[in-house]
Amino acid sequence: MNAAESKPTKNQKRQEARDKARALREEQSKKSKRNKVIIQSSLALGVIGVIALVTVLIISSLRPPGPGPANMQSDGIKIGQGLIAERTPALLPDELPVPSEPNANGVPAINIFVDYSCPACAQFESVYGELLRTWADSGTATVEYHILSFRDAQTAGTRYATRAGNSAACVAEFSPDTFFTYNDLLLRSQPLPPASYELTDDQMVQLAEAAGVQNLEQVEACIADETFSNWVSQATARAMSTGPVPVRDSEIPLVTGTPAVLVNGKQYKPDVHGDLASFVASLEESE
Repeated sequence: MNAAESKPTKNQKRQEARDKARALREEQSKKSKRNKVIIQSSLALGVIGVIALVTVLIISSLRPPGPGPANMQSDGIKIGQGLIAERTPALLPDELPVPSEPNANGVPAINIFVDYSCPACAQFESVYGELLRTWADSGTATVEYHILSFRDAQTAGTRYATRAGNSAACVAEFSPDTFFTYNDLLLRSQPLPPASYELTDDQMVQLAEAAGVQNLEQVEACIADETFSNWVSQATARAMSTGPVPVRDSEIPLVTGTPAVLVNGKQYKPDVHGDLASFVASLEESE
């Protein structure tokens, strides 16, 4: 067998990356079982969000504004039918986000504010990730993800919230149509303190490869350079401090914790509304 015949194919390398990502998730899950009761966690994180906001404001004030990634003009990336991301220009430094265009009648617009170090966000994804994938893929709803990094102070000096948020922004820039899958893998592979507080850059690149990202070398360099870390900080401050929340018809002025979920601008509260699908259906019936 010659060298060309023994070289792994593109599909084989992708499967190997998927296997590594799966092993990473299994390793993390062995260290601690996730609590899928997200109501109490979400409420508690609202308090954490208020406390951590002081840190966010200090850090964002010290960092110069940075350009945002392409396809996140709303400080979020909007995923629609076929898991295709809506293409938008990148925000310039000091430019304010522009809410996404409204959907066609009967297509709910779901906006999710996520911090990749937030346990309740991982729990939310484990419960609703496949449902959201089905809705977005079929065009039943759009799902728009907004990246926050207010939990850096809870990551033992690793700055994982910012680094992970930057990695997601890199995927939005260079491979937007794989964002949904990368977001899902990143949340499902969340490190579990105190055993671990972060994923390394190499581990995030493995997840990106497992998600099938295009332009992998550019994504890898973007992760290593933290190209969008300043933007992540500024977007966090906008959502949690200065406002307004960059969501059309938002009924909340600021985000106080994650996951924060808005459907057609109305906030989903698990302790009040119960199941997400029921909440979405109730809004459709009232319109």
